[in-house]
Amino acid sequence: MGEPKIYSLDNIDLENDFFKLTNKYSNPFPIHIFPKIIQEVAYEAFNKFQFSLDYLGAGILAAISSSIGNSLKVEVKYGWNEKANLFIVIVGRPGDSKSHALNFCFKPIHIKENLLFFEYSKLLIDYEDELKTDAKTKSRKPLLRKYLISDFTPEALILHHSNNKRGLYIYVDELNGWIKNFNRYNSSGEAETYLSLWSGTTISIDRASGKSLRIEDPFIGVIGSTQISVLKSFAKDGRSSNGFMDRLLFVYPDTQKTLKWNINKVDERILENYFSIISNLIETSIDQKEPLLIPIEKKAKKYLFDWQNNRPEEYLFEYERSIEIKLQQYVIRFALILQSIHHAANKSTLDNIEMFAIKGGIKLFHYFYNNAIKVRQETIKKAYLDTLTVLQKTILKDLPDTFTTAQGLKIACKKINDKPRISQRQFKTYLTDRKLFKKIAHGKYEKLNL
Repeated sequence: MGEPKIYSLDNIDLENDFFKLTNKYSNPFPIHIFPKIIQEVAYEAFNKFQFSLDYLGAGILAAISSSIGNSLKVEVKYGWNEKANLFIVIVGRPGDSKSHALNFCFKPIHIKENLLFFEYSKLLIDYEDELKTDAKTKSRKPLLRKYLISDFTPEALILHHSNNKRGLYIYVDELNGWIKNFNRYNSSGEAETYLSLWSGTTISIDRASGKSLRIEDPFIGVIGSTQISVLKSFAKDGRSSNGFMDRLLFVYPDTQKTLKWNINKVDERILENYFSIISNLIETSIDQKEPLLIPIEKKAKKYLFDWQNNRPEEYLFEYERSIEIKLQQYVIRFALILQSIHHAANKSTLDNIEMFAIKGGIKLFHYFYNNAIKVRQETIKKAYLDTLTVLQKTILKDLPDTFTTAQGLKIACKKINDKPRISQRQFKTYLTDRKLFKKIAHGKYEKLNL
């Protein structure tokens, strides 16, 4: 009889297994694509703060992307270089802690920005003092270095970018306000500007003062949240057909539990690890004078190209094709982000984009593709359904096409965690909605086809 085998249990492997067994989502964020030290950060925030793993996973992706900026690109082939900028929209109900989750993920970058502003304030005071004593001073007014921008005009965005060559992330709590500002400042349409910024093509703005601004190699990312009820605004004014919607990465969990307060303490060691990794990525990108072009490893490139060449060519809806094409391009961006974070966490190579990064990018493709289809279906629904609450929609879906009052009460008022979903009175009031239900006999109803 040989020596007994010794197996070691990894806490993150256990976390992943437990989440798979208890998670009922049809499209969970593939958190396992990150190195284990980053998975540990996500699970810590998930367990202690109860933030959605979807929100955390997407927020970490964006934070890594922001940390890289314009310092790294994938050299897909000669003449085709891909950056790592993402346009991410976090979708949820009011009170789902969307903003809190993003703030957690971007905390290391917020800290960096605070230090930069403190440094800028000191330099500005010195400059103003010198100006008072010597009006003809040759000293230049200090510029504010930053990574994030929240409130701006299109001109201000380009101006700040010209002062921050490594790139900027538009970080907005409510992206609906960002969308509403389109066409506010110019008649040509701000959406078209963002199409160019997403692609990273040269952009210029002619200012009223006569001075022009030009960014040859722009890097602009977007991260923020929105409510389910306002998703339709993203598709208005031609944005559903001009390719703008297809460039947005929607994070839209199936269900989100109501957060319960707790006194659980966060492991500071885990947070320090995360802060250190993001900080190291930022410092490396600052030192990078020219973008580092990273080729795709030969077998990984063949795998990627074979996958892309075997994607469907015919689609039931035109928007499916549009989403597919842009997300295929995103796979390369995802792979660059994953290679970078594994490099920072595990000291893996940055000489090539490896197979694990390509496969992880494809997993993210499927995650965001399913969410994009879900959002498109939301935006094309008839207006009245959009006014219903999530609970109203759920009960409407659960009810059969025809039902008696007694059957309806049993379905609508079923107990969840020993509490009825709604009261009998609430359901009987719901039944009086003639846009949803038709009374076909005494005590018998029919759902109307919306």
